[in-house]
Amino acid sequence: MAAHLISQLRYLGVIPQTEYVEYGFEIEEKDKDPRLIVLMIDPALFKKHDLMFQEAPDLCYQKLLAEIQNETAELQISPRFYVTESDITTYRELHPTAKTRRHGNSKERPRPSL
Repeated sequence: MAAHLISQLRYLGVIPQTEYVEYGFEIEEKDKDPRLIVLMIDPALFKKHDLMFQEAPDLCYQKLLAEIQNETAELQISPRFYVTESDITTYRELHPTAKTRRHGNSKERPRPSL
């Protein structure tokens, strides 16, 4: 689907579940009923990839935008899908300012001596 056909993409919020964390979005398209899309992240990926919970909504938003760009009339976006390790890697590559605390990108600054 062409992104220009979307009149609004709204983040609905986070819903913690037992097995994963859900991030809900609503897509409003011209002349169509709104669609609910839920992206899911395995909680283990937060620790494994040093992903902050504050980063996850934007990560999901960016993934959903990419999915929208690739959507066709024949191949619609699934209403529920997982964020993968590859998605996190791609997000970090495209957003170099995203904080990575563990992988040597954040160095403790020396404290000034008084």
